[in-house]
Formats: sequence, C-alpha cells, structure tokens
Amino acid sequence: PYPNPTKSFWIEEGPHTLKEHRTTDELPTEIDVVIIGSGYSGTSVACGLLLSKTSLFKKRPSVVMLEARDVCSGATGRNGGHIRSFYHSGHKHFVDQVGEKKAAEMVMFEHDELSKVEKLVKKYKIDCNFDPRLSCQTVDDPRVYQSSLDNYYAFQNNKYIPQSIKDCVKIRFVPEADEVSEHKAGPFCITAPTCSIWPYKLITSLLRRCIDTGLNLQTYTMVENLKPTCDGGWIVSTSRGPIKCKKVVCATNAWTRALLPEFKDKIVPVKGVVSHIKPISKNPGKLSFNYYHTFPIESDYVTAHTDMSMIAGGGGPTYLTYPNSADMFNNCDDTYAPEDTLDYFKDYPNKYYPEFAKGLKFVNDYTWTGCMAYSNDEFPFVGDMSPFGRKNLYIIAGFTGHGMPRIWSCGEYVSGL
Repeated sequence: PYPNPTKSFWIEEGPHTLKEHRTTDELPTEIDVVIIGSGYSGTSVACGLLLSKTSLFKKRPSVVMLEARDVCSGATGRNGGHIRSFYHSGHKHFVDQVGEKKAAEMVMFEHDELSKVEKLVKKYKIDCNFDPRLSCQTVDDPRVYQSSLDNYYAFQNNKYIPQSIKDCVKIRFVPEADEVSEHKAGPFCITAPTCSIWPYKLITSLLRRCIDTGLNLQTYTMVENLKPTCDGGWIVSTSRGPIKCKKVVCATNAWTRALLPEFKDKIVPVKGVVSHIKPISKNPGKLSFNYYHTFPIESDYVTAHTDMSMIAGGGGPTYLTYPNSADMFNNCDDTYAPEDTLDYFKDYPNKYYPEFAKGLKFVNDYTWTGCMAYSNDEFPFVGDMSPFGRKNLYIIAGFTGHGMPRIWSCGEYVSGL
C-alpha cells in the first residue's frame, strides 16, 4: 500500500483509539496465527479466533495482525458506508452463471448477513451509526430498463427463495415510483432492505475487543514475503523483521498478488471514489432511502446517515475511458483520483434530488479514493490454500466491491478452518 492515501471521512472523523497502534513494542518472533490486513476481512477472522467458538484450536491461539499502514486504512475504511445485499440485483446473471438454487443460496446468505451484523452491533453495543433502511434502485439509462426488470422477475420467480425474502423487495412503476423516490428517473424503482453504517467505527470497536482478548495488533508493519518452513509453518518477513508462525491468513484484498503472485490475473485492483456531502447552513433532513442509481457500467450509490449528511460514490462516466481509466483500473494507488471524478460529486444533492435539496448549498468536506479487489468471476476467494500447494495458508480476498454483505460470515468460515 502507498503511504499518505487520500483522506477518508470515516477515518479522519472516527475514533482514533487505535491510531498507530502497536500492542507490543517489538514484534513477536513466534506465533500461532498471522493475519495480514486489519480491515473487515482480517477483523472477522480475528473475531472468529478470539471472540467465538468457531476456531478448531483446542485453546485460544496466539494471533498477531499485521497492517502495512494505519489500522483499517484500506477498502473498509474507504467504502460507501452501507451493507447493500444484492437481492434482485444481477439475479438473472447469477442464475445463468451458477443455476437457480445456488443463486437463491447467495440471496439468502446476504439476507442473513444483514441480520448477523445487526445482532453483532447489539451484542457488543457498538456505536457505529447502524441504521436499518431501504435501498431504492433507480434506472437512469434506457439501456438498463429491460435488464433491471429481467433481474427483478428472475428473483421473484426463483422457487428456491423463501416468499418472506421476496416480499422484502418491491417494484413500483410510475406514477407511484415518482411519489416515493426523491430521484426521478426511468419508469420504475425497486426497494430492498439495507443499512447505513460507519465501517471504521465497527472495525476499530471489534479490534479493541480482540486486543482485550489477546490479539497483538501491529500497524505500520508491511509484509514483504511469505516463505514456507519444513515443519509446515511459515516465515512472514516484514519491514520490522521476521515472524515464525503455524498459519497465515491473507486478508489483503487489492494487494493480494503482491504476496501471492498466482492471483495476478485472478484479483485485480480497481479504485472507487466516494464523497461525504453535508449542508452548509439549513439542513433539508435525511433522504427517505439509500439510493442505487443504475447505469450500464459503474452505477452510483448514495447512503444517508443519521447526522443528515450523505455519502455518494461512483462517478463512472468520468473514468470509463482513457486516460482516466488508467488511474482507476488495475491501479492500487489510493493517493489520488482523476480530477473529473472528484468534481463529479460537487452539488450532487441538487443534481440528483432537486426537490429534496431545494437549492440549498452543500459542501464536499471529504472526497477520497480506495482500492477494491475485483475477482475474475465476481466471487471472492475464501478458504484453505492447501490444495494449491500452500499448506496452512488461508485467503479471504477479492470481494469485487461487494464485501460488506459477505465478509462477516466468510471470516467466520475461515476462522473455523
């Protein structure tokens, strides 16, 4: 990861109790488990090992978490601040790709994930602005009208999806669509469950609990190389010295191929741009929905938050062609983004929600970029690397910009291995 990334609202305005944290002054020389990465993926595995009973270790393992920069400074600390499960989105594509039953299992997995995170937040009384809401998908280009309908009806007609989940997703046609949606676009809109959340607060709160239970967190400790040992373990070479361990978990997402070159063409870094927008003087209130504005490629999303601000991400039209595309695709430098994309979010509320914004002035106090990890088949790589010649090495990466509705359960699974 590059030093001095763009400043994210979540990180800059979040609690800094773990900023530059090192649980011990020196690195341990020998440990049971090394987790590389302190984002949602690495944290979910740490929680599984230290806070739950999913681990197969007979006693609580010794665990060190290594982070190249500051805590949660990668994609999790830079995302859109929501857990938006797919439900109907892309459902026909997934049915064609994996079949009706598997596509239904994906829907149920992500539906349950939202409930799991809500229970997690309540269990540990985590202050992370968790706000259950509805997501409203609008169709902003005639080229996506038919495909959006095909996905919706493929979802509703999938016999393996429980009716109770189907009932959570509703389509509204004009004029009703225009009555409920603050963004007027296309002949219909579709609503589904979602939530807003402050991801950095969620992760740092969970990591604090893990530290209190034995986790050794080491920030600004870049992993440079992984080398297997003759006894089945690993030597993890870092910028501060080596660590010998029994097992390694790569929760490295966009930077995975730097340590595991076999993923060079399997996981590709793709940058996204996000902006925090707040009213300057008079506050118009909170949007009725979180929004997903559908375009043929790289749609926009908007997340409303409890402080009446909003987060907007996307801006695809500004970077889909060269030269800006080179700054965004196959690029993991999150210290910059194209100026066109940064400017795209200026006065976004008045452009997209004029009746809501009422001509009020808004400020983009933070606009930043972060690196996602796109897999070659859109599904993450999660599990044991032993079948590929890397015994006692595990991976949880490649979430294709869709990690929040999947990672927690994936991390539980990996910790159980």
